[in-house]
Amino acid sequence: MQTCAALTVSAPRSGTLRLSSRSTKSRNAEQVILECLQGVKGRGKSGMTPELLEKFDAAVLELERAGGIQAPTASPQLEGRWKLLFTTRPGTASPIQRTFTGVESFVVYQEILLSGEQGARVYNIVKFGRLGELKAEAEAITDSQPMEGFTPRKGPGIALFGKSSVNTPAAPDLRIDFQFDRAAFDFKLLPFKVPYPVPFKLLGDETKGWLDITYLSADGTFRLSRGNKGTLFVLTKDPPAKQRLLSAIANGDDEAVLAIAEELAADCPESKPATSGAAEGKWRLRWSAQAEDANFLQKKLSGQLRNYQIIGGSAGRGRLENLVELGVGIRVRALAACEPSTSARTSVYIDELRLEVGGLRLPFPIKLDRPGNPGYVDWLYLDEDLRITRGNKGSIFVHTRERDEQ
Repeated sequence: MQTCAALTVSAPRSGTLRLSSRSTKSRNAEQVILECLQGVKGRGKSGMTPELLEKFDAAVLELERAGGIQAPTASPQLEGRWKLLFTTRPGTASPIQRTFTGVESFVVYQEILLSGEQGARVYNIVKFGRLGELKAEAEAITDSQPMEGFTPRKGPGIALFGKSSVNTPAAPDLRIDFQFDRAAFDFKLLPFKVPYPVPFKLLGDETKGWLDITYLSADGTFRLSRGNKGTLFVLTKDPPAKQRLLSAIANGDDEAVLAIAEELAADCPESKPATSGAAEGKWRLRWSAQAEDANFLQKKLSGQLRNYQIIGGSAGRGRLENLVELGVGIRVRALAACEPSTSARTSVYIDELRLEVGGLRLPFPIKLDRPGNPGYVDWLYLDEDLRITRGNKGSIFVHTRERDEQ
């Protein structure tokens, strides 16, 4: 998948919002649904009292009547990763759907991409905690994204796989027709993916289905959908991992930061981060988890507001500089030689450490041959704006690129 160390494209035309007096009612109905789902187990109706179920069904009806964004399948608000909160599982649902959506320990997502190099795609993803995930992939079409030669599902199908409705969509740009073409388990302990044992090419119509978007909120964060087998889905937009990471840092949620950092590390966009030109530049430290045996200065200075690492560029090719600004004109600067030792590791040899007060440079005496020098940095994640690294003592660092020199 990648060699980092382990740890949307807009639709062609935008949907428009139905402006009416129901906007406030819709927001209230969304909140009612979320409150009703707080005690639900396994993403089903178990755990709902009759009173809650009545409120839930009324709120769903209210939203589906309101509709939210018109032509939702033509709106870029539909794209992205959605987290499944709730699903009805009628007798028409397939055994696979009833199994995976009903297990509380699994997290279920749906990713929708309406345009791109591969065309419109839908991805259903089941995450098994730290073990890995199952991803089922489907090609898709909408009224605004047709595909030549694609034939939507016809007929109710085989009972074993769940009976399908033959209803036509209530209006244009409400339905996504799809056909699953591959699926695989991706276990983190294995260096390869395990194909899901379904002969998609032999099943014909049974690999096809459709999803009607019966409600899409104005801000694109809340969705109701109904599938071809009569299932109701309640989903909320899952923000991109980078956004969730920075939010967790801002909220001081260290446990969430580490979990999201691990998620990002599993999908590093740079195949050889240590040798990538994207590694160079000025990076600002946003968060760190210091190892117990990290050095004294590292522990004390890691929480400073202006803590930077500069690689190459102004620091010089093959050079690395750690810069901490303690106050106006007061800085601690560590200078080092650096070079890639593997595709995901940079060796660091500190050769100078000094305190700067105004124009004065006060060197710290350091032993160049001390244990831990040279050290190294493992690149867990790297893109143009964000990097996550691990030092040789086990400390974890999150940096964002500093675009403007200060």
